[in-house]
Amino acid sequence: MIRWQYIVISLCISYNLVNSAVIVSDDVDEQGLYSKSDHVVILTNKNFDKKIYGQKNAFIVQFYNSYCGHCRAFAPKFKALAKEIRAWSEVIKLAVLDCSVEENNEICRQFEVMAYPSLRYLHENYVKGNSNVGEKFQSAESAAKLKDQMIFKIQNEQQAGQLKHAPSLDIDSPANIQTMPTPSGVTYTFLIFESPNSTIGSEIVLDTSDYTNILIKRVSDSSKLAESIGVKTFPAVAVVGPSRTPNILNPGTPTKSNILKTINTYLRSQNFVFPKHLEFEDVDELNALKNKDLSSMSADAVFYSDLEKTLKTSLHTEITRHKVLDGEPLEALLDFLNVLITAFPFRANMEEYILELHNKLSSKSSWNGNEVYELVKKLEASHAPVFSTNADYIRCKGSQSKYRGYTCGLWTLFHVLTVNAARKPGYEAPHVLRAMHGYVKHFFGCTECSQHFQAMAARNRLFDVKENDKAVLWLWISHNEVNLRLAGDVTEDPAHPKIQYPSVTNCPDCRLSRGAWNLPAVFEYLQKIYGANNIHDARSIASAAASPGPFSDLDIGMLSLFFMLIHRIWSEKSSF
Repeated sequence: MIRWQYIVISLCISYNLVNSAVIVSDDVDEQGLYSKSDHVVILTNKNFDKKIYGQKNAFIVQFYNSYCGHCRAFAPKFKALAKEIRAWSEVIKLAVLDCSVEENNEICRQFEVMAYPSLRYLHENYVKGNSNVGEKFQSAESAAKLKDQMIFKIQNEQQAGQLKHAPSLDIDSPANIQTMPTPSGVTYTFLIFESPNSTIGSEIVLDTSDYTNILIKRVSDSSKLAESIGVKTFPAVAVVGPSRTPNILNPGTPTKSNILKTINTYLRSQNFVFPKHLEFEDVDELNALKNKDLSSMSADAVFYSDLEKTLKTSLHTEITRHKVLDGEPLEALLDFLNVLITAFPFRANMEEYILELHNKLSSKSSWNGNEVYELVKKLEASHAPVFSTNADYIRCKGSQSKYRGYTCGLWTLFHVLTVNAARKPGYEAPHVLRAMHGYVKHFFGCTECSQHFQAMAARNRLFDVKENDKAVLWLWISHNEVNLRLAGDVTEDPAHPKIQYPSVTNCPDCRLSRGAWNLPAVFEYLQKIYGANNIHDARSIASAAASPGPFSDLDIGMLSLFFMLIHRIWSEKSSF
């Protein structure tokens, strides 16, 4: 009997030990525009401190918004760079944080991120603190240029006494091999002869930083050593083996890739054991388009779920990213809430929620982001239900998470607001345009998109619009102008190409026989699509598939006539 009790107790202890050893990871395989296969560290509010602070390597952290067009355009460059510098991980890593995720917003606010994408350099052994927001790092138009910037940064850090554990990127001018020290354990030393301004040697040093018993050394092209061993063209590479006799290698055209290939070929001939890099298969972006039924819903339908999801993102992440909210940005927020009160097709308790939020925010001349966020959440709780449970995008849902979503929802929201404000007494629709301008200027997370919009607003004379119908058409024209500019861009969803809306198929009367726009018909169509009575209830189509939206079906149109519309609208005085 005692023996069986002992066995049972032992099993219980073993069970507890096994279960206590289970580690719950806060890491995620995918978020926003990036996945684990992209070779970046995906940061979240749960793992940020553990991943960033006190690490022996430095970081380039990209703070971004997944709905930001510029961020989407930048993502392939960042991914390409991450793939190229996988071997640099002991020295520096690339990390990403999606500020459009509500839970991550507090970190973005702590780091005073006001533009997207924002790159910050965080040195090794980084310490958490109110003033520690990283060093701003300039983004570049290509992975190669961004990589060059990283190399120069690492060089500067080493000269300042940082990154002591990293292989040296300094360039030397030794007179001969004997005056050049060799660390113990090094079997082969490769000398890269180059100009001090070149990055080839530094890049190869970093690319081979996980090679064992190998030293890559940068040597100035003006050194006596280069002359003594007969190096005449630069960059060049030579190897010094156990005999301490330098031998010049021939990489052909002396590019970085050719020099590295030459080094690896030589090492392979010496039976060198190379490190095993973890490889990931490239993800086919078109896989997400499989099995999509894009024809089961109306192409131009507007769903309340899209409007609701957009507002939730706006109130939870956009307006709360300001460290301090006062002056013009606060006025812009109050204007935005005002036009919502005037023209939004409220359901459930959202109207009372927005009214009280406006009143509360009007009571002070200055707020900080934490206060605004806490107020937003507190009022949501007191007015519950405000939002539908797990509301998601329907018409604005992209073929992948990096496409459409919030940007589509924001355009849809302002179309709905202009159309429904135009039905109110007076001239409310122009107020919507001005509120939209203020919102995009101060709150929209994509900095480049915001600047484009502001420039377009000035060019198309947004503040000169005084009539309701002209406001509705101004937004329609401007949206089509943006679609024309972004057609074929990397940010375009391949399943939802940018068009000149509405398409001929969905509104045959909107085009005249010669292809020009029929403005009265367009105005009537916009009224029908965005009118409050025509907004679809998400609950009735919860199981429906995603569909192309009003700016989705490919339409050849008369694009050459498009830019004539702006002049035509201002000159036309007839009512529609």
